[in-house]
Amino acid sequence: MNNPLGSTPRKPKSDKLHKAHRILAGAYDAASHFLELFENIRESKGKGTSTDREQDLLRAMLVFACAGLDSMLKQMIREALEAVIGRNGGAEVQFRSFVEKQLSRQGNPDPKLLSELLTSGNPRSVLIGRLVDDLTSRSLQSKEEVLRAASYFAIARKEVASDLEKLEEIFRCRNQISHEMDIDFEPSNRNRRPRSRDDMIANTKAILQMAGKLLKAADKRLA
Repeated sequence: MNNPLGSTPRKPKSDKLHKAHRILAGAYDAASHFLELFENIRESKGKGTSTDREQDLLRAMLVFACAGLDSMLKQMIREALEAVIGRNGGAEVQFRSFVEKQLSRQGNPDPKLLSELLTSGNPRSVLIGRLVDDLTSRSLQSKEEVLRAASYFAIARKEVASDLEKLEEIFRCRNQISHEMDIDFEPSNRNRRPRSRDDMIANTKAILQMAGKLLKAADKRLA
């Protein structure tokens, strides 16, 4: 039986992306396990609307996929970004733009950063370290943050996702689940937002496939 979520992408050629690939594989496995549990319960019960308890498995499936994307992308940034910047002109331009902003905050030079750079044996590494810290210090579970992180690898928006509005909608769904417990405050016969199997599979698959695209695009830039 084919997995509705698809399969883990092939292992990247660059060894700098192998850990990120392992994280993505783990996200595929976790999401698939939640879906399998849901399907088994539904099969044993037969027809009927799924309960909130059952839908929690679908919610967990999407949350784990998004967490896997976040963790994978941060691993890519830590282990592969410096190499990509050194090899790709577009990534170098993005890095220089970041440096300019770091050196002049609110129009004034940053004396602390300047002193750090002037006394460092490798100023470039210091600045790349700052970029890595900046990118990995925030959640990469929103359209804006994923696109921002991708831009430093010189990965274009069209390489990330073909439908950015849909991507934003998926992350909104994830936030409703993670931050609001999916509670529906409008008058309703249910306390939580209903989540359909097909929609949640499609959303989870989209997140996992996007993570695979990011990994593949970074691997190309390291070839």
